[in-house]
Amino acid sequence: METGLKPKTVITYEGKDVSGDFAPILRGMTFKDFLDGRAGEIEIDLSNREGLFWADWYPDIDDEIHILMGYEGGEMLDAGIFWVDEVSLSGGGAEDACRIRALLLRSSGLGAPVQRRNHAGRAVADIVNEVAETLGCRARGDLSGTWSGIQNETGFRFLNRLACELGRICKVEGTDLIFYPIQQLGQIGQLEIKRGDVIDYDVKDIAAGRLSKCTVKWWDRKSKKQISGTYDARIKGGGEAVRWEEVKSSSEARQKARDYIADRNKSGVEFSLTLLGDVRLRAGVGVRMSGFGRFDDLYYISEATHSDSSSGYTTRVTLQKPPAK
Repeated sequence: METGLKPKTVITYEGKDVSGDFAPILRGMTFKDFLDGRAGEIEIDLSNREGLFWADWYPDIDDEIHILMGYEGGEMLDAGIFWVDEVSLSGGGAEDACRIRALLLRSSGLGAPVQRRNHAGRAVADIVNEVAETLGCRARGDLSGTWSGIQNETGFRFLNRLACELGRICKVEGTDLIFYPIQQLGQIGQLEIKRGDVIDYDVKDIAAGRLSKCTVKWWDRKSKKQISGTYDARIKGGGEAVRWEEVKSSSEARQKARDYIADRNKSGVEFSLTLLGDVRLRAGVGVRMSGFGRFDDLYYISEATHSDSSSGYTTRVTLQKPPAK
């Protein structure tokens, strides 16, 4: 499956283009793009046969790296700006090596102290913007509505939990935290993948944890009445759940129940497949599969791994089915 195109990687380290310096010693690079709950990461695998990384070339934690991947003369994937999180040197019988791992969020932000705060009926936009600022990020997307609850975790973990409870996704992309409804999964930048385009694949149909019915309840102190709402997705083999969450009406309770089911059922039929490198394949993009019989359907990319090595540029993606309308 040759394309005739030459892979190209541009590495900018602390504001300097080091692509030419790294080219003779670059053994491979991987960029992992996640849709939900994790910051994207890169891993750069370099030869240390000349001992460069024992001295001045040794990377410092929180050094800034900007990555572009793609093909010469073609469109490039802007992976974003990363900060060094881990450096490892190895050697022995094989060639000495240096591996640099960097994250889309600074390790200092991910490892910040746990924040404890009561958010009672606050605007979601205010909550998210405050936390995003502490992470050095900008929040955008669907920040509508209000939320009541207790924050008892670090900022990034809290924003992911908040997004799940609101039926949304929190995706890290560059220095942006993007919020959008789970119901939109599969609708963004739809592409078609035919079986003939696939290098290898795995398909799993996962029943564990599948949820069909959920009831959300709350006790209203003013009216001294219980508010409840139930949503039944009628999913075969799915279980039931009851949750206590603050709501003001039965319709709001039913919507929260529906959002909870959608979040719990993100893992169901799951595709993992490898293709020739394609810069369009990013976490969140919709994909329509063709040539897989009963599994021909619309999916979304929950994880994309772009790898450039001696064997060429490949992209491996994990696909999941969007929640039922």
